[in-house]
Amino acid sequence: MLQNNTYFNNLLAWYGTLLTDKQAEIMQSYYEDDLSISEIADNNGVSRAAVHDTLKRAQDILEHYENTLKMVSKFEQRQKYYSKLMDLDIIEVSDIVKRLEEIE
Repeated sequence: MLQNNTYFNNLLAWYGTLLTDKQAEIMQSYYEDDLSISEIADNNGVSRAAVHDTLKRAQDILEHYENTLKMVSKFEQRQKYYSKLMDLDIIEVSDIVKRLEEIE
């Protein structure tokens, strides 16, 4: 479950602005604020089924963006390479990696 939360939190951070306001709000409530479906439903005056459907739709949309654009997976790959470069412990390389990370 934690991996799932981390995964969707990452997708939400990268692609969340592409969701509708309501989809983004419900995703944030569920994944970032850790509210239950019942709590979200009560807060929004809708049924649990409506919240569940909105969550599922938003998850599908975010996964579609990631499958198409691969921004999150490419970012994670770059971070791994940066880490390997930093492990080389070469000052010039470390400086370049730090600059690259700053512009990410």
